[in-house]
Amino acid sequence: MEWFSLWWNELRLVEQILYCIAIPASLILVIQTVIMLLGLGHGGEGFNPSDTSGFDAPDIDMDTSVDLPSDGSLDTDVDLSNHDINNPADLADFRLLSVQSVIAFLTIFGWSGITAISNGMADWAGLLLAAVLGLGAMFIVAKVIQWSSKLAQNGTFNVKNLLGESGTVYIPIPEKGKGMGKINISCGERFMEYDAITEEQEMLKTGEQVTVVDIIGGSTLVVERLS
Repeated sequence: MEWFSLWWNELRLVEQILYCIAIPASLILVIQTVIMLLGLGHGGEGFNPSDTSGFDAPDIDMDTSVDLPSDGSLDTDVDLSNHDINNPADLADFRLLSVQSVIAFLTIFGWSGITAISNGMADWAGLLLAAVLGLGAMFIVAKVIQWSSKLAQNGTFNVKNLLGESGTVYIPIPEKGKGMGKINISCGERFMEYDAITEEQEMLKTGEQVTVVDIIGGSTLVVERLS
């Protein structure tokens, strides 16, 4: 390994740092690609402070009317019944900060910076160019994940088929739309888990039977207690 030591010591610090970024990121990218080609992964997972499912908040279109009586009290009526789930401009599935897109950024940033600086470009200019190319790669990967997710949803299962179906609460669902839980639900031969909210006056507890009455954000179910 003497040749490696000699080669490494001839590199400047900025080049050493870029190699330390590019090589591991490239290896991870190759592993991710192989896993996805073998069908072992579910690409597109993003970062979320609560469940790592991506920065993907439910697209809730709230019709809010505010009446201010003369006595100064505030009466707010929040209606969760009307939701636009067919908006083509909906960006709910676009996750710029996913594992795949971040690895793509690091890979392109590292190798672009190495190439630019080794060919005589100033360090700051090479790093700036590398960052721009990395962000471009990051955006492209995020779009590819978004498109593939939509194709998968359109080609395999239409979530609207769950309307009227019954399921079981898996993670408790807070009352009056104050938060989100999860339910297990089957449709045909499929057994699935979905995020869910409710407008019930009381929390829906684990194990309770519920019925799907609406769908918001493309994949979040609105449920009611099964009477």
